[in-house]
Amino acid sequence: MSNVIYLESPTLAVSLSNRGARLVQLLAKRQNLSLLLDTAQVSTELIDRFCIGGTVGPFAGRLRRIDAINGQSAVLLHGNEAALHRADWLLERGSQSNAATYSISRRHGEGGLPGDRDFSVAYTLLENSLMIDLSVTTTHDTPISMTNHAYFTLGATSVSALWLQINAQSVLLTDSEQCATGGSMAVAGTPLDFASERLLSDALMEHPDGLDHSYVLASGGRNALAPDHVASLVNRANGVSLDIATTQPCLQVYTASQLTTPLRPFSAICLEAQGFPNGPNHALGHSESWLAAGQTTTQRIVYRINE
Repeated sequence: MSNVIYLESPTLAVSLSNRGARLVQLLAKRQNLSLLLDTAQVSTELIDRFCIGGTVGPFAGRLRRIDAINGQSAVLLHGNEAALHRADWLLERGSQSNAATYSISRRHGEGGLPGDRDFSVAYTLLENSLMIDLSVTTTHDTPISMTNHAYFTLGATSVSALWLQINAQSVLLTDSEQCATGGSMAVAGTPLDFASERLLSDALMEHPDGLDHSYVLASGGRNALAPDHVASLVNRANGVSLDIATTQPCLQVYTASQLTTPLRPFSAICLEAQGFPNGPNHALGHSESWLAAGQTTTQRIVYRINE
């Protein structure tokens, strides 16, 4: 059962659901402007299918897992049957009116991954920012990559009208199953180059099927609660902008090309700060993708809104 709570600051209002520890809505109060995809008339089934606003894990993106018994390969997407964004989390709100924490557990072997794992996501609404701390503890060495899967509109009806900038010089290469191989491609001078702010419609002219690429962030990510600025999204029509800071090493950029009725393709953009997709299976992401037994890790994402 989905239960919605509300947080508020002088400039922002947020609604959260225990279903998927989901960010339901983010409102810029001065313009009374919704900044996220409107899902008021969308079924839970569709919200779950497209991970809308959800906390994604245990491992975000595609992860190739080899069965230890039969040697068969399987590709897990966002956790498959153990996906956190499809589950009902426990609210541990506490006494602060501007903060809420959700928790959930997964047992050893659940979802095909090792370890008894305890997950939490803490939302804290500040003056003009929403801070999200994603934490997990495990009893066994286990692959971990969590993210928030918000669909941003900034009040626009199409992503083509938005301007994007990313502090990254390369994207990860993928195989025929869209699993990252560990190789990367420099983006300078290509339609995927967002080192300087660019109108998304320009990139989509060269990629009409949409963007669904993992950018390797220049900051490289680090396991400390000191997030680096990594990206900006701007709606010049209303003057609203989003700045993203994170401790994560990658940013998955997805222009929502697969949304179905009553939603519209390309009506929002996901900017998912996360670990290396398929990281346990390639050298580029291996060391950052595993959490050792008995350890806890926390990654931070900050959405700052400017009007």
